[in-house]
Amino acid sequence: MIQSIKDEFEEFKQYHKNIYNIFFHIFCGVIFMAAFFLLFGKNSFFTLFLYTILMIITLNDIYLSAIICTVVFILMNVILVPRSYLLAIFIGFYLLPDLSHFLTAEPAMLNINNITFLNAMTNIFYLLPFSIMCLPNAR
Repeated sequence: MIQSIKDEFEEFKQYHKNIYNIFFHIFCGVIFMAAFFLLFGKNSFFTLFLYTILMIITLNDIYLSAIICTVVFILMNVILVPRSYLLAIFIGFYLLPDLSHFLTAEPAMLNINNITFLNAMTNIFYLLPFSIMCLPNAR
């Protein structure tokens, strides 16, 4: 599994080199992850904790995992929308990064021709950490 995540990141890096695209991904990623965890209701913070453990194990980076967890945790306490809007916020902010690919003329990694369940799930859970990890090489 860890090798699969590393392979996905290597592919992700190829499609995420534009600094504006990456920043937009991070902005959207924080919002859609906060909405995603809030969808779990009473278990929101527990699922965020499990996600953080998953990030620590698979990325082997406690600092990155802690930063993501902290920012998402803070945003989860700021989002004050009815629960019925959370799914729309999650889907909307998950799909918005495709717009930044269009605006920056950077090709998108996933498209209707190459999407699988596994890479869609990886893209949901790792879009935020992968985007942050691409920052040092952005131009």
